[in-house]
Amino acid sequence: MAGATALGLAVLGAPAPGSAVTPGQGYQPVRQFVVDGDNDIAVNVTTGDVYVTDSVFDRVKRYSPSGALLASVDVAEADGIDVGPQGHLYLADEDGVTVFMPDLSQRAYFPVENIGVTDVAVSPTTGDVYVTDVVDDEVIRYSATGTFLGRWGSSGSGDGQLDNPQSIAVGPGGDVYVGERWNNRVSRFSATGVFLGKWGQLGTTPGSFHWPRGLATDNQGNVYVADYADGAAQGGRVQVFTGTGGYLTSIGAFNAAPFGSFGPRDVDVDTAGRVHVIAHAPSLGNSVTTFAPFVPATDTGTATVVKPKGALKLQGKRIKITVKCAAGAACTGVATVTVKGKSITKPKGYSIPAGKKKVITVKATKKGLKLLRKKAVTKALVTVHGGQRTVKIHR
Repeated sequence: MAGATALGLAVLGAPAPGSAVTPGQGYQPVRQFVVDGDNDIAVNVTTGDVYVTDSVFDRVKRYSPSGALLASVDVAEADGIDVGPQGHLYLADEDGVTVFMPDLSQRAYFPVENIGVTDVAVSPTTGDVYVTDVVDDEVIRYSATGTFLGRWGSSGSGDGQLDNPQSIAVGPGGDVYVGERWNNRVSRFSATGVFLGKWGQLGTTPGSFHWPRGLATDNQGNVYVADYADGAAQGGRVQVFTGTGGYLTSIGAFNAAPFGSFGPRDVDVDTAGRVHVIAHAPSLGNSVTTFAPFVPATDTGTATVVKPKGALKLQGKRIKITVKCAAGAACTGVATVTVKGKSITKPKGYSIPAGKKKVITVKATKKGLKLLRKKAVTKALVTVHGGQRTVKIHR
């Protein structure tokens, strides 16, 4: 097996602690930008740069944290990508793994024997490289410099078997997670391929999947699954699990916002717990949306936005809305205001007795205020637990 060009791929050490995920936790969109990519996403947690693959024109593109295109590189085939512990970018590239520097220059390469490579993941502690192969339904493991270390898997649905493994991620403890399209599940292995467990089946309930197309892990060992919504189920979601498959929460839902008709294609997460998702937005095309976690959610009851029914007035930095709680149970949650998927206000918690109304005052962020001051009237979406309303904000 040919080795990679020396790029200083030594391990930097254990990753820093990340943000814990609380069961039922909520997320809000805080950034969105259009990209010329449609396949995979990886985020450099040091620089904030976002990398995406374009499988139509076989390119890798690098974007700044604000969404500016910084670089584009043509490749033989643009499949899965991952950022290693030193910030190098690893690409599953036709019949091998290509390694880039953070600026997409100074490439290294090592071949992979199999021809059905779909995704790549790098261990944050050892630097070992793992690739998925959909032809032989297996995982292949290499050292950081391209030395073959082993392989595992075979076709089927039994323990340790795989069926169309399309995505892979490595947790901070070294466990390897594989998303299987046709088994609609995630399988968990040790760093050397010992089968440790599995979860999921075809469905739309929490913990079920309609094609787990993308995987990521955070520094707490939680697993994020881009559930693409293949086939009849449209508008997928990102589900979050513990490292052993315990369901924690979701971003989005089938046939519902915030994702388009074909759901999220891939996901990555940074050390602050922000979740970065590549998906197709109906009004934008391919886009990257970043979601920030709320404080642990305590959403209960069903609330609706009853005022304003049409327009509301921006009062300094504040916006007032009236929320009504349905009869039967008290309502608690977080009110948000977004414009084109971007949050323009700080999350505002509320608690309303069953059957009662309450005026909630939310405060615009600096970026939100800047956006609102560009136009005399801005269309926005007010969201509470159980309900949404489109309004016009007058500055």
